[in-house]
Amino acid sequence: MHTTHTIRGHLPLLQKLQDHEELYFQHWSERMRSAGYLEHTTAKRVDCQQALCDFMTPLLAHAEAGMDDPGFSWLTSHEGQWAQPMVESARRHRMRGITADMFLGCFKTFIHALLDVIEAMPDFDKTEKALARRRIRLYGDALEVLFVKDWTQTLPDLTRQRLDEANRLLTLEKCRFENILNSSSDLILVMDSDGVVTETNAAVKEAVPMDGLLGSPVWKVLDLEAQSMDELLKYYPPGMSCEMSPFHDEQIYRMQVTPLSSVSLASDQYMIMLTNITAQASQREMLEKVVAEKTDALRQEKEQLEGMNVTLRNVLQNIEKDRNELFDDVSVKINSLVVPALERIETEDNPSIRKGYVTVVRDQLRRLAPGSGTADPQLLKLTHMETKVAQFIQSGYASKDIATSLNLSVETVQTHRKNIRGKLGLHGKRVSLYSHLKTVGLTG
Repeated sequence: MHTTHTIRGHLPLLQKLQDHEELYFQHWSERMRSAGYLEHTTAKRVDCQQALCDFMTPLLAHAEAGMDDPGFSWLTSHEGQWAQPMVESARRHRMRGITADMFLGCFKTFIHALLDVIEAMPDFDKTEKALARRRIRLYGDALEVLFVKDWTQTLPDLTRQRLDEANRLLTLEKCRFENILNSSSDLILVMDSDGVVTETNAAVKEAVPMDGLLGSPVWKVLDLEAQSMDELLKYYPPGMSCEMSPFHDEQIYRMQVTPLSSVSLASDQYMIMLTNITAQASQREMLEKVVAEKTDALRQEKEQLEGMNVTLRNVLQNIEKDRNELFDDVSVKINSLVVPALERIETEDNPSIRKGYVTVVRDQLRRLAPGSGTADPQLLKLTHMETKVAQFIQSGYASKDIATSLNLSVETVQTHRKNIRGKLGLHGKRVSLYSHLKTVGLTG
């Protein structure tokens, strides 16, 4: 008879049971260890995950379909409708050499681990947990009967040929993994819970110059600072890698510690893998050197630019200082010479005296104008065309270019050059007309 109310009372708990997988692994390992089975089991973590799935799938399917209590009799007489995956798993363990009593004992720890998880689950009351425990025990008891039945009735019918074939396949599998490990260039060391090396691959034997490698503490083999397994796991946490040179040579390795319990619940061993990264480390060192050199060059360039900025600021400050000094000097001269002369011109009635003041003002203004004090008075002797020719000469033009620009003949330009030299007093002097004109302040 189906009691829907009872089903609804514990179905949510059963549905969430598989969400606590890590807690299930933890309790099963503890139960197996306490019973003395853990060190002998061949089960891998994936096997334990599959066992949980195979057990819970039909149980949940029945509950979700409204079967509150299918009954012990129904469960043991209809194994093909729900228990076949678990029975097949029992047969595979038999092929691995597991005895009936050991398998049943391990299955008992499995059931107790599930009950432990139910007790630890929050958000459910005692009634819900009691109903869930009852259902787990019912299916567990039924499976025990089916295991014994299959073990005593079906398995003896297996021929020796099938057992031999299973053993052969296991041997081939073992050899295949050994070949894979020995063909690897990585150094692999397996150690027990005390840190003693128990197995290595071929690469280790070639790389480690040490007698009595097996049976030695791994920190002695690899020259690590740890002196115990606890210290080793503290200094080199599982899952984290570090670089080292353990053999006192130039070879650099990346080391990583991995607990084998992540593969098999029964294992308390650890594996250390050393990968030779000498080439990568050398390349990285070279790249770091290049980066350091580039960084240093940029730093020096920055310092030079900062120095140039300081110099430029100083130059600008000096220019500003000179400009202010020039402005002050011009102001002083205008106020002390030009303005008084203009005031006297304004008040002077005598034309000759007034003309003298005008001459003084003109002279002072010329002195204040940039470059006006260097003009050669003899330049006033030049004609308009000679002045033009002189300007071209001052700008560096050759006679042919001057003739073309002024639409004159080269002979006429040469005549102008001769006249200019005469008027500037350069006849008979070994002075370049170009150089002289650059110094006398000729203006357009």
